[in-house]
Amino acid sequence: MAITALVVLVTLALSILALRGVFGEFPSSWGWFLAIISGLGLMMGTQTVFQALWGRPVLQTEFEVSDGKETRLLLVFLKNIPVKNKVIKKLGVRRETIQSLTAQFRIAEAGSGKVVVPIHQARISSDDNSSDEGSFRIALPPTFSVGASIVVAAWEPKSQKSVIPPDRLRGMTPLEPGLYRAEIILLVDGDPMPRIFRQFVVGETRYDLIWASNRPGA
Repeated sequence: MAITALVVLVTLALSILALRGVFGEFPSSWGWFLAIISGLGLMMGTQTVFQALWGRPVLQTEFEVSDGKETRLLLVFLKNIPVKNKVIKKLGVRRETIQSLTAQFRIAEAGSGKVVVPIHQARISSDDNSSDEGSFRIALPPTFSVGASIVVAAWEPKSQKSVIPPDRLRGMTPLEPGLYRAEIILLVDGDPMPRIFRQFVVGETRYDLIWASNRPGA
């Protein structure tokens, strides 16, 4: 980016000198040549500006329920959406990869607001690390498909209870039947995104473990 900016400045300076007649009467062969070079420099600089404006990572979330043979998971899918606009793409703008993505959440009772699970460092499962354990920090390239996911709550078949998965500080946390609110905290390359709130229901069976609303702010 610094080299591009330098090219733009040099070509602009040469163009100004050409217009002032430093290289002879304008338009001379030198003048037209420098004008073309200046245009190329401006195009390079413009592309850099467009990339800075529209090429930054865009993280989107989707809330889903996943059923296994004896398990059930409340998932948050994470996507870094590619650039869709055809005009912007023709200008050479491409979505940048998220170099560092981390996820945390806090669980509270929906009615009283009592915090049941304080800040919880979530493990992120991704295409690069699809193991059950996942990773606490990943890179996320642009993709239209699901790039990564975190588990907010799960049905534990041995105890026949809904639980919060373990993290670095604590083991599994059982949840009593009720209505809860999850506060999702995502950090993209060290910068926090706006926090996302979502309610979910815990019941007596695994089929009662559901996201309570399609409205992210609920």
